[in-house]
Formats: sequence, C-alpha cells, structure tokens
Amino acid sequence: MAWFWSTAAIAACLLVARSATAQEKRACSARIDRQNLIPCVLDASLAVRAEEAGLLAVSGRRRAAGVILPSNPVLALSGARRSESGGQRAVNWSAELSQEIEIAGQRGARSRAADAELAAQKQRVLLSKRDTATAAWTIYFEAIAAKHEQELAAKLLEASQRMSAVARGKAQQGLIAAVDADVVEAATLRVLQAKLSAARKWAIATAELSALLGRDSAGPVAEVEGELSPLLSADLSAARAANEARPETRLLVSEQQALTARADTLRRARVPNPTLSLFAQNDGFNEHVYGLGLAIPIPLPSPVGRTNAGEIAELEALGLRVQVEREQLARSFGLEAATAAAELRAHQDAVAALTPETLERAERSLGDLSDAINTGRLPVRDALIAQQALIELLQTNLSERLGLCLASVRLARALGFPLEELVVR
Repeated sequence: MAWFWSTAAIAACLLVARSATAQEKRACSARIDRQNLIPCVLDASLAVRAEEAGLLAVSGRRRAAGVILPSNPVLALSGARRSESGGQRAVNWSAELSQEIEIAGQRGARSRAADAELAAQKQRVLLSKRDTATAAWTIYFEAIAAKHEQELAAKLLEASQRMSAVARGKAQQGLIAAVDADVVEAATLRVLQAKLSAARKWAIATAELSALLGRDSAGPVAEVEGELSPLLSADLSAARAANEARPETRLLVSEQQALTARADTLRRARVPNPTLSLFAQNDGFNEHVYGLGLAIPIPLPSPVGRTNAGEIAELEALGLRVQVEREQLARSFGLEAATAAAELRAHQDAVAALTPETLERAERSLGDLSDAINTGRLPVRDALIAQQALIELLQTNLSERLGLCLASVRLARALGFPLEELVVR
C-alpha cells in the first residue's frame, strides 16, 4: 500500500499547488514584480507541467512494480464423454489451477528500480523549475534595464535637442560655423537612435516575459516593476551548495541506481519461476483423481537460450557512462562558479566606482551644456566631446548594473541556489 499512498500524496500536492496558484492569477495579470515573478512563471510553465505529468507516469510505473504475483492464476477446465462398444458411457472432466511464483526476489529488484526512477523524475521536475526561474530572472532584469534605458534615453534626447537648438540658433546668427550645428544635430540623431534601440529592447524583453507567463506575445505586455539590484549579496560563500546536493547530480545518481536495479532485475529473472498447480479429475468410470503439480522452465545457455546477458551488459555500460557524466559535471561546477563569481566581482567594482554623486553631476552637466554654448563659455566641439563622455558614463552605469544583476543570477544558478523558491523584496 506504500505505493498507493505515495501516488496519492503526489497527486494531492499537484492539485493543492494548482489551486493555490490559481488564486495568484489575478495578481499575475495586473503587474509583474520581484514578489510574484517566480510563482507566476512557474504556474504558466509548460515545461514544468510536462515534467509533473511525467512524475505521475513514473508513479504509475512504481505502482505496477509493486504487484506481488508475476502473473494471474490460470484455471483450466476440460470435459469429455466416453462411450464403449458394450454400451457403457462415462463423462470425464478435469480442472487445474496453476500459479507462477517468483523465488529470486525479482519484485524487490523491480521496486528498487522504480523507486530510483521516481527519485530521478522528482529531480527533473526540480531542475525544470530551476531552469525556468533562471530564465525568468534573466528576462525580468533585461526588461527592467530596457525600461530604465528608455527613461535615460528620453532625458538624453531632451538635453541633446536643447543643445542642437542653441547651436542652430547661433549658426543662423553667424556666431558659429554651420558645420558645428550640423555636427550637433548628428549627435542628436545618435541619441535618438539609442532611444529607439531602447524601445526595441523593451519590446523584445516584455514579449519574452509575456511568453514565459503564458500570454499572447503580440498582445499588451505586462507592467514590469522593480529596480536593477542583484538577487544576492556580495558574499555568497554561505549559499554554496555541495555538488551532491544539486538536482543535476542527484538526477544522475538516481539514474545510475535505476540502471543498477534494472540490471539486477534481469539477473534475477534468469532464475526460472516455478509454477505450482492443483488438479482434480474424473477419470474412467467415476474414478476421482486429485494431485499437485510443479513445472520448472529449463534454462539454456546463450546463444541457444535467453540469459539476458546482452541486456545486462548494456545496462552496466550505461551505468558506467552515467558515472563518467557525474564526474564531468562535478568538474564543470567549480569552473562555472569561479567564472560567475569573477564576473560578479568585476561588475560590483564597476558599479561601486560610479557613485551616485558622480552620476548626478553628469546628468546636471549634461543639461548645462546648452547654456554653456549659448553663453560662449564652451566651444561647440568641446561641448560635443563632453556630451559624448557624459552620455557614455550614464549608459555604462546602466549597462554595469544590468551586468551585475545577470551575474548574480548566473552565480546563484552555479552555486545551486534554489531560484525557484527565491522571492526578493
């Protein structure tokens, strides 16, 4: 009965999860922020639903593996009418009840294989959720960055247009060369292109986010709120998960155990299953016969008979392959975490160097360039050089903040952090 309660528990958990997330659909349809991003995405993920359906399928396989008898009992009945030359007649009948019995522990081996497959499928569900959450956080930060980039581009375009208007007015008055005004207008067009590029990034990011949420990408996009702040703190050493605790590793461990148990099942299947039988018959002239029977298959060596040698060799080779994949995965974990940590530190240093005071002065100076040109305190070409440097400074700040957020996602994924459970406020 253990398999029954296990299957019922899994089904109940899925139903409870569905009913709980159904209450959040209204909140998901209104706006997306750091609190409801992961619940909404996981609820809409078709990949997660597919793996959960696979979990129910493997639970059914586990139920089938726990059956006690290898086959159902067989009842054989026969009857005949006997006549002799002397006119004597008799009715012959026979009844036989037979049952095959496993004596080599095949049921336990099948159950162990099914248990390992069930554990592996649970890790696939978890891995699907984690991959979906990683993609969601990545697209979410890209959408927030595109939103901020649009706001920044609008401010830069406004400042550049004022500077262009001042330069064109001074050129018409003959105070500066007309070519200088043309160069300022060209710089304004570059800023306009940057604004259009930001709008394109916003459209793509929100379309991808809408697709993750199960909405029509061509329809109205969701309202995205939040700031470009990383998921985790700078010191992530406490969050580092051991390699054996990651779902990727646990999945391979369970797969190897399943292969080993399946090979053990085939080995045990080479032991012939006896068939016990009870029979009763009416033979001759009302002569009753009762008895017991025992049938044992005769195993023949390969290649004449079936010994499952080839299947066992295949499963053992596949188990060895999974072991090699585990070792390869363990090697890649360290490199992945070290690379992500170095990337995170680099973006942290870059963001720290761009202090809020520096950025405020840059925005203020960018707005004062038009006045500096109008009053003649700054030549037009020097103002263009200053404008380009200030614009690059503000754009670099936004790019580094986005890079820091994305690096925090990659590092959290590399360290095995449960992103599918992470809710950042």
